[in-house]
Amino acid sequence: MALLALTGASGRIATALRPRLRAAGHHLVLVDGPGVPLRDVDPATERAVESDLRDVDTQAEAFAGADLVVHLGAHSDERAWADILAVNIDGTHAVCEAARLAGVPRLLLASSVHAAGFVPVDAPLVREGMPLPAPDTYYGVSKAALEALGGLYAGRFGMTVVSARIMTFDDAPGGPRSLQSWLSPDDMTRLVLATLTTGAVGHHVVWGVSRNTRRRVDLAPGLAIGFDPQDDAEVHASGVERRDPSRPPGVLGGAFADAAYLLGVPHGGTRPAP
Repeated sequence: MALLALTGASGRIATALRPRLRAAGHHLVLVDGPGVPLRDVDPATERAVESDLRDVDTQAEAFAGADLVVHLGAHSDERAWADILAVNIDGTHAVCEAARLAGVPRLLLASSVHAAGFVPVDAPLVREGMPLPAPDTYYGVSKAALEALGGLYAGRFGMTVVSARIMTFDDAPGGPRSLQSWLSPDDMTRLVLATLTTGAVGHHVVWGVSRNTRRRVDLAPGLAIGFDPQDDAEVHASGVERRDPSRPPGVLGGAFADAAYLLGVPHGGTRPAP
């Protein structure tokens, strides 16, 4: 049994992780902002803590005794630069510093495919290896900064840090692009558990993606830390293609990299389809 601390504990990913991590025998510290509701907290295995993401002291106290911090707290799409800086960049720095002060040996940082959004999907380092950051938005810049902070804390303080470039997290793939990029909740759980148990040291950038038949990115960086995804979006392909037969994008960031996608505007000035 391990103690895991999750920031952004009310969000989609943490909500999916919680029952799976409890079923694996672990106890959880659930950290989210003041007044943010957390559903169905199990008092036997979970403890909820209210903290601003930039509050180093409160988070350090919450992280005390944890074996792993899973940092999921962030704006999850494009925002004005000031908001991205305050929450995604300053917030990540505060989480890393709180983990260091608390003596937590391992960090899993939720990066994003949008840290490399302008990389062509057929680039050599996509097929084999890991491309350098090429962010497509302010949001993508924040995730590149997150990876840089992960490298700093691993190198300077001897922590094991995994920065996971999460692609398309959902219960099931929702469109053609996600047939390549889907990350299932079960595979996200496998990524957390791999970070908890890996013998690898230092900083590792991996793809947060399932073992999809149409996947374009390399699983090798994840396999190097013991992350071996099992799910495949292909089992959902016939239904997805009937709903939307459009073709996948030419760059990893998809529509985020389009000229029409406005920097600093939620959803790039567009709204999701109903």
